[in-house]
Amino acid sequence: MNHATAKIIASSTAGDTVVASAARISTTQGTALEIYEKSCGKDNNASLIEKVVASGHTSTLEHQLFTVAFDNVSVCTEEFVIEFRLGSYTVKSRRYVDFTSAGFYIPPMPEHLLPEYKAHMQSLFDAYAKLLELEIPKEDARYLLPYCFRSNFYCTMNARELLYMVTVMCSGRGAYYPELKMLGESLKEQLREYFPNLPDQFAARYHADASETYARYAPAELAEWKITPNVAEAEVELRSAPPAYAHEIIMDAQIYNGMFSPDPEGPYEFNDLIKSERPRELELLHAQFEIHNLSLAAITHLVRHRIQTVLVPHVTQAVYMQNYVLPESIRANAEACAIYQKAFEENAALFDRMRQNGLPHEAEQYFALAGNQLDVLCDMNGRELLHFMKLRTCNRAQWEIRACAIDLLRQLRKACPAVFRYFGPSCYVTGKCPEGRLSCGQFSEITARFGSETL
Repeated sequence: MNHATAKIIASSTAGDTVVASAARISTTQGTALEIYEKSCGKDNNASLIEKVVASGHTSTLEHQLFTVAFDNVSVCTEEFVIEFRLGSYTVKSRRYVDFTSAGFYIPPMPEHLLPEYKAHMQSLFDAYAKLLELEIPKEDARYLLPYCFRSNFYCTMNARELLYMVTVMCSGRGAYYPELKMLGESLKEQLREYFPNLPDQFAARYHADASETYARYAPAELAEWKITPNVAEAEVELRSAPPAYAHEIIMDAQIYNGMFSPDPEGPYEFNDLIKSERPRELELLHAQFEIHNLSLAAITHLVRHRIQTVLVPHVTQAVYMQNYVLPESIRANAEACAIYQKAFEENAALFDRMRQNGLPHEAEQYFALAGNQLDVLCDMNGRELLHFMKLRTCNRAQWEIRACAIDLLRQLRKACPAVFRYFGPSCYVTGKCPEGRLSCGQFSEITARFGSETL
């Protein structure tokens, strides 16, 4: 199997000089360029940066950027990294790329369990390949991929966020998992080439007692839990929505902001705000919703929206709950359906047997399949909801998250029709499709559907 690595492949030019300049600018006379020129080649840049960071001014580090290539790591590591919101990520798509030969991560476990673990994980990839042979779309076959499968992606973060993430991997909640700790230690040593002492400063700042955080973040053990696979469908529960008079709040905000002078003789055109390039007034509105039984695969589409509060239980919970999604493309094909459901049943049975025979608790997460489900709680402001709906109610969106987005929009329209009747896919909101040659070609039908009262 290929070895998991995390390598810094790029950093911003003159990063330490820029950070040192930022450390000086608030207390030093001179223009920004003058201070930068004086900082170039200064011997005390490193000590100044350490002093400023030690005093709590870590924002100066945000002027240095790093790009990390995560190579052949498990998808569990991918999920962990993407939880850090102040980063940019580009991931190999499981909707379009064939993962038959992706390979899988083998976590530390007793020797007597290894042969069965390896054989079982390979059998899941074989079942995935068989579904593709039966012309099941990749985006549906991928639900069989185990969460030990190899992922490759790029991550770009500023130095402050990367140092914090590495600290969490080495001595925080990530340290519970050998794979994350190993990758974190590797990144820590690479960061020392840029900031020799800052990794230790961050460790002391955020995790004074690593043993306590290790115990605190270990997932709860469910020794007596009955592991029974069960087909379930995603359901959206709108917990709180903007009030019915939310459009009046927006109108008042526009007047206050000097962006809108209403004509007392004419109607208020709320749609003008929706189509504008800077609808900041929408940020005054909030909606909280829970999606029950959302697959791990679909959760990846949800958490990409970083301007939100999203609470996702640990993936180990999905392994114990064992609810899973059954796509229509597989349901309609008897042979594919038998392969698919057998894979979930065998995976649950093997996990139950191995956990009773010495499988380490920290290895349990790798038995999750991408089709296993969790309940997810989200809070978005109105502006992010608009962006979310433009992308996720589009015909090009993955079908599971699209169905949830449309259901959520339906509930929002019922609660606050004056605002949310303008929300929908990009073609409906803006009057044009942004997908180019990948357009679904159903502009008239889609805009008519979302323009109707019933949706």
